[in-house]
Amino acid sequence: MIMKTLFKIVLLVTLFFGVTSCEDLLTEKPANFYSTENFFNSTDKLRMAVNSVYTTFSCQMTYGQYWMVYDCDTDISFIQGTNLGHVARDLGHYNVYVAHAWLQESWQAYYEGIDRANTILEYRDNVEIVDEADQKVFDQLIAETHCLRAMCYFDLVLLFGDVPLKTEASKAEHDFNIPRTDRNKVFDQMEEDFKAAINGMEYAVDQSIEFKGRLNKGAAMGLLARMNLFRAGYFLNQKGVMERYPNYKAYYQNVIDITDQLIASNKHALLPNYERVFRNMCELIVDPTENIWEIPFFNPVGNKHNSSMIGTYNGPAIGQQSSYGRANSFIKTHNFFYDTYEENDLRKDVAVATFNISNEDEVRPIAVNQSYNWAPGKWRRNWQTGQVKDNNNTDVNWLFIRYADVLLMRAEAENEVNGVTPAAVEYLNQVRRRAFGFDYRSPEPSVDLVVSDFINPDEFRNEIVDERARELCFEGLRRQDLIRWNLLGTKLQETGEKIKNAISQNKLNRFQFVAAERFVPGKHELYPIPDHEVRETNGIITQNPNYSE
Repeated sequence: MIMKTLFKIVLLVTLFFGVTSCEDLLTEKPANFYSTENFFNSTDKLRMAVNSVYTTFSCQMTYGQYWMVYDCDTDISFIQGTNLGHVARDLGHYNVYVAHAWLQESWQAYYEGIDRANTILEYRDNVEIVDEADQKVFDQLIAETHCLRAMCYFDLVLLFGDVPLKTEASKAEHDFNIPRTDRNKVFDQMEEDFKAAINGMEYAVDQSIEFKGRLNKGAAMGLLARMNLFRAGYFLNQKGVMERYPNYKAYYQNVIDITDQLIASNKHALLPNYERVFRNMCELIVDPTENIWEIPFFNPVGNKHNSSMIGTYNGPAIGQQSSYGRANSFIKTHNFFYDTYEENDLRKDVAVATFNISNEDEVRPIAVNQSYNWAPGKWRRNWQTGQVKDNNNTDVNWLFIRYADVLLMRAEAENEVNGVTPAAVEYLNQVRRRAFGFDYRSPEPSVDLVVSDFINPDEFRNEIVDERARELCFEGLRRQDLIRWNLLGTKLQETGEKIKNAISQNKLNRFQFVAAERFVPGKHELYPIPDHEVRETNGIITQNPNYSE
């Protein structure tokens, strides 16, 4: 597509990708215009350009709303309602089709971000650096650009598999009918970008005040580890078969090496209280101790632009007249997930809201036999302290990566490479201790697991599957985790059977878990390539397996 996008700072970047040209856009003459060649003449202008890449993630087409649905339906969450023909419900219930508008919008947003990043990296040498302090600013901003480009490609690969790899800034003379690139080569590019980001940034606690809240070294390291974790896992190939790379253990070893360095830095830690992690977010407190990086959201009047729907879309239902502000609670969970927590696990009543709130601010418990109306509880609107500016939109950030995830990645990778070792169990125990209210760094026999609790690595892996759900639920990782373990279809079927059995035993009111009925293995592990991209490139961009026009 040839598409013109004006940066908020009047930098014009034209994205050419996969569609025929539009003469009207090419001939339009804006009144205020910087040529790309002349724009990048200072670190101030560079910062403006980098800020425009951040907007790829701080929009509702990605993490402000859509990614909440991209993480559904799984064994722990689903989209409310059973009727198909609804834009979000179709995605969550595996009724996805090639012309789905959200997929096209996300694809466009990511490639727009990529092209902006490519433009910055191409014209970086035009920036005039005046002193040593300016050099540090330049290094940070270029590192951020590398990290953001890698993040764009990471999400595209998770959603669509093989995608076109483009690392040059778009120009009118380019051929934009670019075929899809094997995901492994895209991962290679991501690795280069994440490593460049690590080398150019400082840890969050060491950042100067002007860079607080922006990407940091710990985030880049955590994301590089996450990338290797997914590279080690299963994926749907273009023949419609789930496979993994023969050398997958080498990627797990990379996870060990990266997380060891991040853990040893002592720059991040678990907060003593699990609930405080999410209370901070609801109170608009940014604390990078555990939350290594959050995607920032803010709109001064509550409009959709740069707002999120966190706490309204994925929180307990709240009446429209409530002083807390309405929450339509479109994402739900159930007692089958809630029951995976042990009795004294302090996380369960943080993670799962077993209630709704009336117009009069009354908290009303929801019975277990209607637990399909329970909701994620981590960002509930009655915890939010900011001004209620809109019934749908909030300023709550998206939690992109936190230290608990780093510990669980380290535990999982250790088990995959070396088996059930004391190190693997210790990293798992660190997350568990905090969950029961203990100091995570000190052994606690009452909750600690030991090596002998696990017969083999498969048993430990099963514990990791469950523990990542309990700790990281509703943070945008579950569906993709299940795919890389090749467990998505299995977990959907298991959940569907639990629901049917509970209904037959009169423990649950009648409820249809649509995902278990509609999920097709070898197809729904990926979303379809937007049909617009296939059509406008005359099939040079091919469709994913088992989808048709």
